[in-house]
Amino acid sequence: MRKPRWNLVALFYVLALGWVSLVAVALYAFGARSFAMGGVAQVFQLALGVFYMPAPMVAALIVERVAGEGYFIRETFRGFWRKLPRLLLVGVGVTVGTFAALTGLTWLLGALGVPGIGRLIWTSEELVAHFREVFGPEVVQRTLEGGAGMPSAVNILLVALVGAIVAGFTMNALFAFGEEYGWRGWLMNELRPMGPVRANVLTGALWGLWHTPIIWLGFNYAPYNLIGPLFMVVLCVPFSFLLWRMREYEGSVLAACVGHGAFNGFAGAFVLVLAARNPLLGAPTGLIGAASIGIVAAVLWVLTQGRLWPTETDQRDQG
Repeated sequence: MRKPRWNLVALFYVLALGWVSLVAVALYAFGARSFAMGGVAQVFQLALGVFYMPAPMVAALIVERVAGEGYFIRETFRGFWRKLPRLLLVGVGVTVGTFAALTGLTWLLGALGVPGIGRLIWTSEELVAHFREVFGPEVVQRTLEGGAGMPSAVNILLVALVGAIVAGFTMNALFAFGEEYGWRGWLMNELRPMGPVRANVLTGALWGLWHTPIIWLGFNYAPYNLIGPLFMVVLCVPFSFLLWRMREYEGSVLAACVGHGAFNGFAGAFVLVLAARNPLLGAPTGLIGAASIGIVAAVLWVLTQGRLWPTETDQRDQG
């Protein structure tokens, strides 16, 4: 088996990181100083989906053009209908499992009083107070005056989970495809000779550091913008193990797109129902997020080693 072509890996990463650095500079120039909740911030987050997330796919396509060996994208939808039951199984299972792990660990550690994890808010009065801090008193007042009422934390979490499953298989998967084609697609194929452990550690580290430009703008870890990229690496390494195993189990990068898109779909709900949360520690992207994803990744690896349903790799090996 050939060794990774580090010149191509370097070209891929320079292109992917260089492009998103330019996007971050443009966002800063247009006023993106913080990605806190609010209407303007939602516009900036939409811009991330349109201009930031496709960068790894574009970089991979350019490198594939340079290498002259064809395009991995041609294999993406091959045998789609045959693989669809496996895609549904792993996509829904991982989404529910990750959501349950995040919720359970957050509740447990919060009940034990671990600093920074945050405390799940259950009462309407506490939610109203918390929403005033997040959205501002005017927005909450208009909502209450409009008769909509304040939903319970349970309803918020359940709606987020169902919405994440739907979004993970539809719109969010489309946005995530821009990242996954590069990270769990071309790059993992190139690093495959290193073995799954070292390849995923390296991919996760590169993926985490790739978020640095927007983290410095306040995405995910504000006000800890400077050290935020290190915590993103801690999150992305186990996340890479999870998404890569989803890809191997289902047989295409589409499974990784679903897992990635679903996580993005429910992540924001934890910000709404958690009080006293330190973004470096609490859900969804703090250390508790990394631990939850690591647990689900370990369970998935155990279950799919020919026990739950033979993977595409297992079937090839057996043949």
